[in-house]
Amino acid sequence: MKISKTYGYGPADERDMVVSGTAGHDGIEFGRLFQAIWQMKWLIIGSTFLFAALFFVMMSRIEPQYTARASVMLDPRSVQVLSSDNVVSDLNLNNPVLDTEVAVLRSNVLLEEVVRAVGVDEMAPLDPANAEPSLIARQVGWLKGLLSPSRGGNEAPAGQAAPGLSPEERQLRRLVGALRRSMTVWREGQSYLISLTVETPDPALSTTIANQVVESYIAQQITMRTDVVRNATTFLEERVQGMRAAVEEAESRIEDFRSNQLEQAGISSETVSQQMLELGTQLALAQADLAQVRARYDRISSVIERDGIQRAAELLTSPFVLSLRQQLSEAGREEAELATRYSPDYEERVEVRAEIARLEEDLASEVRQIVATLANDAEVAEIRVQSIRSSLQEMESRSAELSRASLELRQLEREAEAVRENYQAMLIRLSETRSTEQLQRADARQVERAVIPGAPSSPRVMLFTVFGATLGFAIGLLATFLIFLSRSGFGTAKEVEEDLGLPVLTTLLKQKWKTPQEMLQKLRDAPYQPFAERLRQLRMMLVMRRQDKDKGVAILLTSSVAGESKTSTALALAHLEALAKRRCVVLDFDLRRSHLKKSLGYEAKSDLAGVLLEGRPVSEAIYSVPDLGFDLVSLREPLPQLVDLADHDHLRKLFDDLKARYDTVLVDTAPLLLVADTLRLASLADLTLLLVRQKETKRSAVADSARSLEEMGARQISVVMTMADPRQEQDSYGYYG
Repeated sequence: MKISKTYGYGPADERDMVVSGTAGHDGIEFGRLFQAIWQMKWLIIGSTFLFAALFFVMMSRIEPQYTARASVMLDPRSVQVLSSDNVVSDLNLNNPVLDTEVAVLRSNVLLEEVVRAVGVDEMAPLDPANAEPSLIARQVGWLKGLLSPSRGGNEAPAGQAAPGLSPEERQLRRLVGALRRSMTVWREGQSYLISLTVETPDPALSTTIANQVVESYIAQQITMRTDVVRNATTFLEERVQGMRAAVEEAESRIEDFRSNQLEQAGISSETVSQQMLELGTQLALAQADLAQVRARYDRISSVIERDGIQRAAELLTSPFVLSLRQQLSEAGREEAELATRYSPDYEERVEVRAEIARLEEDLASEVRQIVATLANDAEVAEIRVQSIRSSLQEMESRSAELSRASLELRQLEREAEAVRENYQAMLIRLSETRSTEQLQRADARQVERAVIPGAPSSPRVMLFTVFGATLGFAIGLLATFLIFLSRSGFGTAKEVEEDLGLPVLTTLLKQKWKTPQEMLQKLRDAPYQPFAERLRQLRMMLVMRRQDKDKGVAILLTSSVAGESKTSTALALAHLEALAKRRCVVLDFDLRRSHLKKSLGYEAKSDLAGVLLEGRPVSEAIYSVPDLGFDLVSLREPLPQLVDLADHDHLRKLFDDLKARYDTVLVDTAPLLLVADTLRLASLADLTLLLVRQKETKRSAVADSARSLEEMGARQISVVMTMADPRQEQDSYGYYG
């Protein structure tokens, strides 16, 4: 809610009141957030530089690492020198094969060859046994020993292999593990290119290892293929020698058998075989025709038995049957159409039904005739099949007699042919294998050689320094944002004026006072302290707002919640009025717990309740406070229902009487949001001061209080900020709308 008003006296209906906006909420307003960021800029700058320096120092203490990179390409192209298949086939490149080759480049078998090729002494800087353990590693080892006391000192140091190995084997395993940790292998996208990097403290060593890994990988491929071809050649030579003797023996047995058969019989079986082939073909065709005719006959017969002739007619494709079905369908539609208009005895319906009966009879007769034809066709096909089968059986008997005579010959020929084919294949394969032994090539080739890096790859001091600065900046912004969110109230008078549209007359500084008497004593002892100067400013603002200088003014002091220094402010204003030789009275309407009565020792013939409820003169309720120069009207005992019991005219008369007697009437009331008494008094005062505690009172509470005062007819509503931080207010006396 944003409230703006004109400040002057007059009837309630003449006040100009404008309510707009949504001020008073507890949400985030970016304007104030940016202002808070600007106010906290040194925190953000300090956090940025602190984290940047911290990351710079941390990265500078890390040993620099140098990275060398090499690349190999798995070549999908093959060199086809011979037309036959290779003994070792080329790789069929796909994603699983490429991933496998990446894993091979990190295998311990290959890395052991690399370590031996480079030299153990050259790779000594990578040996974990030669490195000093870091502080973190020492702490981790100490914790492990603490958590596992049963191991004692028998556990092998980190980086060493299991016991039982020689020192050389342990060192080799340590170097292989260190090399695997320092090496990164990956596939370049979806290509056939595989890249690897090696990171060590020595740039030359990184380059040497990267190139050696590629060379060992390619050499390993060539060696593996050559060994496989050599083993295959030896195996083929042994097989060829054994198969040559087997071929000679099989051919000798065939020649002996043929000589004996020609002497005993001179009959050939080619003619019998040809006739059997023709009869087999005819039998197959006849059986197919029989199956087709019988299936059609059985199907139509089953439909007739189950569903009747009408249903069977739907399965026939005879033109006459189709014509009868169409005529029957048209007659049925005509009968259905006539049934909707005429009775069953109507002449046309009788004729149509007779036509339907005739068509059904014709259809049944035609179906029976077709079924009889199908039965006759089935019998004829069955006779033909039996005839062909008899002829075929006769020819098979004659063929069996001839086959038994030449069975052994065919067996000998098959054995000899199989042996000859195997022997010929072995001779060809042996010749090709001997030729390909010298043509083996690797499936990969190096496309990028590693070069000595000119600068360390890690740690990236500047990058991490920038990252630290960014992190510090973010932390500073976050801290500023949290501080901004933790401020639920108004920080400055300008915020109040922008949100509520109400003028802020002054900002009272926070002081360390325990009792009102102590405050008044401090004002007397130090009349020109900052707090007193702010009070004088407030008093001057109130004097300037009076329209009738010759008549007393009633000033109502209230707040949203308790603890806003209403009573202290009222007493301080009364003290200043007394110093200015002006008549002043403090009207205490805190009906539940009056601090004024207890602090000032209220003693009068009557009290506020007697004036409002019993009609006593107001003079009997006035108590002159000793040594302070102002008067007090209060209650002897708490009476929370006083305002409800008192008539409004009596309340107005009380205010008028006091304004006639005094120049200033200061009305001390209860908090607006806690007690409803103040709302009834709001329209009786000439000026209304809404006290707001700096950074403590919620904005929504202040907005609700201002709205309530406005709705109850309060005049000239102004705000006084209390308990302000002197460090923020030392250069300003407050803002005036």
